[in-house]
Amino acid sequence: MRKIFPLSLLLWVLTLGAGAQNMYRNYASINNVPRPTSAVSIVNRNGYVYYFQADANGHLSATEIDPLTMLPTGNANCFVFQQLNFYANGGFEDASGNFVLYGYRLSNPNNNFSRRLAYITITPGLSSCDIYYDPSGNYGEFTAGCDGFNQNAEEFYMFVNNRNLAVVEVTTAIFQQFELDAVNHPNDYYCDVSWDAAHGKFIATGFAWNTSIGYKNPFVDVVELVNITTINHTSGYIVANPPFAYSNEYKTLHVQLDNDNLLLYNDLRHLDGQYEYDVIWLTRILDFWDINSATVAESWSYELPNTKLSATDMIYDPYNNRLNFLGYLNRCMDGLTHILAQVNPYMLSSGIEIGQLGAAFLGGVCLNDQPPYEDIAYNNLKMYNLALNIKNPCNPILIAGVVYGQKSVLTETYDISLSTCDAPMWHADNPASPALKPYPHNTTLPITFITYTSPYDNPDPIAMSYICDEPEACSHQFGGKSLQQSLPNNPTVEISIEYGKLFVCEGFEGVVRYSLYDMAGKLLQQGETRNGEPTSLKVSVGVYFIRAKDAAGNQLVKKVVVTE
Repeated sequence: MRKIFPLSLLLWVLTLGAGAQNMYRNYASINNVPRPTSAVSIVNRNGYVYYFQADANGHLSATEIDPLTMLPTGNANCFVFQQLNFYANGGFEDASGNFVLYGYRLSNPNNNFSRRLAYITITPGLSSCDIYYDPSGNYGEFTAGCDGFNQNAEEFYMFVNNRNLAVVEVTTAIFQQFELDAVNHPNDYYCDVSWDAAHGKFIATGFAWNTSIGYKNPFVDVVELVNITTINHTSGYIVANPPFAYSNEYKTLHVQLDNDNLLLYNDLRHLDGQYEYDVIWLTRILDFWDINSATVAESWSYELPNTKLSATDMIYDPYNNRLNFLGYLNRCMDGLTHILAQVNPYMLSSGIEIGQLGAAFLGGVCLNDQPPYEDIAYNNLKMYNLALNIKNPCNPILIAGVVYGQKSVLTETYDISLSTCDAPMWHADNPASPALKPYPHNTTLPITFITYTSPYDNPDPIAMSYICDEPEACSHQFGGKSLQQSLPNNPTVEISIEYGKLFVCEGFEGVVRYSLYDMAGKLLQQGETRNGEPTSLKVSVGVYFIRAKDAAGNQLVKKVVVTE
């Protein structure tokens, strides 16, 4: 199971050495953003990490960070939006290399219900910044977003605003919303959106609420953008039959793994007697882009304790073949604020690793400020988004966040199963058998609106400190090499069957932990063996999966056939 990391006294970044994996850091703006309220990291195409912090006084700090040392390079700026109070929920890089942050602004700084749609664009050199926002009285915020193109190769941003898809034409800043049909789908919501470059379409996901039975089934909507006022729904379907019938919740996320595979997440709640569980439900859909050929390749659910989990972000790491999932725990208890989970998305049955980002490490505290839900204690630590550090040889996952009004946080995780900074979380793994059903729908068009303001800019250096450092976590995976050395490929590992019922690990190091699963993913046997040592499988004739992993991080999941 996975683990996480805290931070320590504020240090000037003068003597810090090479970067390490599995680490927590504080990034404190020295001049202009002393009490950040949101933070987002984006990895640019040049490989550098860009860290953005916003505060309640209208400041936005932008800092370039070296991907190996994770130290600021000195390229930084602070933009001032007078009385606009921008809050970031996430961000991405557009086709021109601009950074796009999306979220909301508060029209009344003292009223959290005065949220208005807003997004920000920042030039690659951090030299200028524009904010676009809704000046009307319509409540809303952008919760997901991406960059893509219409049929004529014109660039557009597509966002999710509450239950709607929102489209912005980049060159003109014209804004338009597409709402799910309020007559046929009054309780359905969009939750996530991404651009599928392989098929030239947007992928939107959400949940469809069947009010007669209380289920909120996830749906996939493949969208082709014609122009600012027209979209075509080229394929749409519901992922029906959730593994637990008690209740679905209100979030659906997705990640495109390759040209043909889509991984879908949906919130679930499970009532088992007197106990309630939150559930991470993952489904991999093959040929996702066409309802006529789309099939469920694999589906799995992972039960968690009664923590009221809300999904925040997902990202796929193709270098290590890991799906990374970030969740926010609405029920705040000592040491529990967020989780990061990692799983092989092409082999969900091989098991998921889950660890906790603890308030005890990061300084967050539980806040009972949401009556009448007095049994729910919210916390002031909020982690916002995941980013893949592609120029670091270990390809760690970055998580940006804040301890609200106090400091910003940036964590770096390679393999949560190795971390000693984090605490593991109990979970139970179960197979699921959903079915795909057509989801035809129309959209209605509300009014358009957009406005623009120009900010002021000032330099804004930051200081960095860290509290949990595991310098060996990544190098340990690669035979002791440091981050700045050229890392060889993992040694070749293999699992073979001898005499029908004995398996042998080859190419591993030292003690090898193994788990044996049937084809439905049920754990049948686990234990320890050593490289080259025959080990008996105590099962009948059949086909199984063996998962083996050594202390050096070499691992393999292989299908094997037991013959006698």
